[in-house]
Amino acid sequence: MAGWIKIYRKILNNEFYQGLTGRQRDVIMTILLMADHESREWTYKGVKYKTEPGQLFTSLSKIAKKCGKDCTRETVRTTINNAINAQFLTIETHKTHTVISIANWERYQGVDTVITQDMHTSNAKDTCLSTTNKNIRNKEVKYKVDTQEYRLSYLLLSLIRDHNPKFKEPNMDNWCGHVDKMIRIDKRSVEEIEKVIRWSQGNDFWYKNILSTAKLREKFDQLYLQMPKSSKVIPYKNSKEKEKSDGWGYM
Repeated sequence: MAGWIKIYRKILNNEFYQGLTGRQRDVIMTILLMADHESREWTYKGVKYKTEPGQLFTSLSKIAKKCGKDCTRETVRTTINNAINAQFLTIETHKTHTVISIANWERYQGVDTVITQDMHTSNAKDTCLSTTNKNIRNKEVKYKVDTQEYRLSYLLLSLIRDHNPKFKEPNMDNWCGHVDKMIRIDKRSVEEIEKVIRWSQGNDFWYKNILSTAKLREKFDQLYLQMPKSSKVIPYKNSKEKEKSDGWGYM
């Protein structure tokens, strides 16, 4: 892959970009660099595939591999989820691959595109990573992506979607609020909550019933008692080591 992409300085003032961690910014830049600059067609195992400019035919693991050595698949998944909410990209998930489409690609990356620093038209507020939905821009988000509440909520969401890719996008602030109550009121540790989430979504019965953090909180004691002892062992020495291993070191 050769060539170059355009990065505008306005990105530094963008709300979406400012809310990303260092590793997540690496993911966004990597996705931009991996995107095709022209239409591409090919056949693999008898199946024809095609991508347009601004699209990439890839997988979460492949993106993570292209990023820094400390980037994880979960970091990529979380970043993409936030990019979807910010309308920076859309995604189609298949069994063997993922197709990512970057919004406004032609406007910002087209060969004839010229955007000056002094542009003051009604569209000047839109940048390469802009949120085009005013409601999203103006919505006050209590729990940001680098909080433990968000990380645990999104972990549950991602595992639910492993079983049901069409699972509806929840209100993440609402989900985070229930995790906050588990930590602050119920005195659950972050490690315990993560263990219960992973175990419940791997259990043939509970993965169909734990479909929100509210339900997770309601059934927490029952879930914890049913877990085998081996699943209750915390394999990390402390929470900081856990954060680092999951790609959440930039707090």
